[in-house]
Amino acid sequence: MSKLVIPNIAGLMDSGEPVCITFEDSSSGERSDLLYCELVQKARYGESFCVSVQQCPVGAYVLGISDNPPQEYYFRSGRYSNMEAASRASGSLPRVDRKYNSIRVEPLSKNKGKFDVLILYLKPESAMRIVQAHSYSDGTRVLIDTVGAASVCGDCTALPLEKGLGLSFGCKGSRKHSGYQDVEVPIGIAFELVEKIEEGLEKIPTTIG
Repeated sequence: MSKLVIPNIAGLMDSGEPVCITFEDSSSGERSDLLYCELVQKARYGESFCVSVQQCPVGAYVLGISDNPPQEYYFRSGRYSNMEAASRASGSLPRVDRKYNSIRVEPLSKNKGKFDVLILYLKPESAMRIVQAHSYSDGTRVLIDTVGAASVCGDCTALPLEKGLGLSFGCKGSRKHSGYQDVEVPIGIAFELVEKIEEGLEKIPTTIG
């Protein structure tokens, strides 16, 4: 399979490159000491990983590896006013609903042409253009679905697998540990939508002019 060429999407990132996420049957994945969002951030700058275990318990739940929801952790962290609110937030998290043995996390330039989700870190104007490109062909709205938690793993990985596109404002954990810029928002695009958005970016008007 040939490499996917998407210069319009890739060109929206001011720093690094888009990251390809692939859920694989291969049992060759390694145990990583990094969090999932840290792996994605490192892949943005050229590193590649194939992991079966990462170190974020919330990420493990969202990625479908663990069945332990994080409501107690959320409540203890002070994110929510009471256990009921923490439980509701935990229960609302998107989850990966598929069988796999490992997750490949790699920059677009190293991908062989097939992946499940593409993750980008964009300034708001560039994220706007992704939304506009998505709507170019049929005018459908993009609904932003987030609770401000489990951003990279949930909003930008699990949610696109279900709904095609996930736009997030980030979360405390991913911003603290993986260190993307305050002016950036992460966004996830399902593989099936990538060519549609690439075509839309080619045709929609530029912001200036």
